[in-house]
Amino acid sequence: MTVTPNKAISTKELLLIEDTSFLLTKARIIEKIEALLSNTRKELYKELQKSKLDLPVKKTLADGKIFRGENYRLLPYMLLDYPRHFSKDSVCAMRTMFWWGNEFSCTLHLQGNALEQYRDRLIGNSKLLNKKDLFICVYKGPWEYHFKKDNYVSISSLGKKGLDAILKNKDFIKISRRMELKKWKALPLFAKESFLFYSALLS
Repeated sequence: MTVTPNKAISTKELLLIEDTSFLLTKARIIEKIEALLSNTRKELYKELQKSKLDLPVKKTLADGKIFRGENYRLLPYMLLDYPRHFSKDSVCAMRTMFWWGNEFSCTLHLQGNALEQYRDRLIGNSKLLNKKDLFICVYKGPWEYHFKKDNYVSISSLGKKGLDAILKNKDFIKISRRMELKKWKALPLFAKESFLFYSALLS
């Protein structure tokens, strides 16, 4: 079989193939990120125990899964879904995400029965959303997490009418905050603050 020029292994790529140090370093980083997400879950557990919100996720306080993957837009990632409630008819979850080379993010995801339970509260508390660091999903589907403008837009840029249209009409709502990777030590606090804010939004 003939190797076409655009499929040939370049000198730079060959050097990477022959060098195991990056992959070994990557494995150590992933272990540390997993430990960081585990500590984050412990902080969220404390807050969830104290929460007075009538959340379906409170029925499964001990639950909280950490997932890892290699290919979200070709890059490795890790997820902590906690608190979490996923069913065929309802989604109520906060997803804390590490995305290699990009950011940490904390996203409130409401869909189905959970969204209908809280939609009026979201609309009634919409003034709380007018913050510089908050984004809302405008994409047609709920499973994208990048912060390009076709997926997330800054809520402060929408205006009241634009925000109300999304809150009233969309069949899922995702509100997100992001944090730079270099601030990794602050992830448990960032996730805790995100959960407390999202809780106030649904109260």
